[in-house]
Amino acid sequence: MFYRRHIPPQPLAAFVSCLWYSEGFEGTHQQERLLPNGESGIVIDLREGPVHIYDAGDPHRYESFEPAVFCGARTDCFIIDTSQQQRVIGIQFHPGGAFPFLHMPASELAFGTHALDNIWPRSTSLLREQLMSAGSVNAMFAILQRELLTRLSRNLHPAVAFAAKALARPSGDLQVRAVADRVGFSSRRFIELFRQQTGLAPKAFQRVRRFQHVLQSLHRGDPGDWAELALRCGYYDQAHFIHDFRLFSGMTPSAYVAIATPHLNHIPLR
Repeated sequence: MFYRRHIPPQPLAAFVSCLWYSEGFEGTHQQERLLPNGESGIVIDLREGPVHIYDAGDPHRYESFEPAVFCGARTDCFIIDTSQQQRVIGIQFHPGGAFPFLHMPASELAFGTHALDNIWPRSTSLLREQLMSAGSVNAMFAILQRELLTRLSRNLHPAVAFAAKALARPSGDLQVRAVADRVGFSSRRFIELFRQQTGLAPKAFQRVRRFQHVLQSLHRGDPGDWAELALRCGYYDQAHFIHDFRLFSGMTPSAYVAIATPHLNHIPLR
């Protein structure tokens, strides 16, 4: 399997975590569960054929999309076919990072997958054709960067940018009301603005980012015992930790460790 990751230069780096390309997936399983991280992304499948997104609660139910999709920020998992990773390129945004490239609130796109042509009308087919005819992966990354620069039309509100960093810290003990006070908004106004630009309510965002810190600890191989890991990542106790882990992943931490792959949020199914 060939995989490349590219960090774009400023000003895109302020909003885009990375551009990535994957080709030649190798594995024995046909489907993967994708775990939530509270971020948005764009995925462009360079094969022929639709993209299927399956319901995590019922893998026989799915929606079909054209080969380019926008994935809104979410706190629930979903399932994809591994065949969709044979030749694919994508954009991973920082929390709230998609908002400057949209002409709608990020909250309207949260918790769902959408045809990219509905988000960026009249340009997706041309963009995909340019990517498919590019001579190298670097050339494809350059095409994506140019597209993003042409669509960069606004900024995140400074209060949202500050809050996203503050609430994503692993301690987990920061209260949403305290963040609202720091940025000079009422709690109600702060929650409304944060949801509009990131797609998630502040508390939901904080919880899913705390879950991501747990996954990172597990991948580093330094969990210690579960109670210790729970406290280190900001949970009240082990029961709180297990509850949230099940909620976001659909499995226990032990089950995750047993089948984890090098890709933090990809869980093999069948």
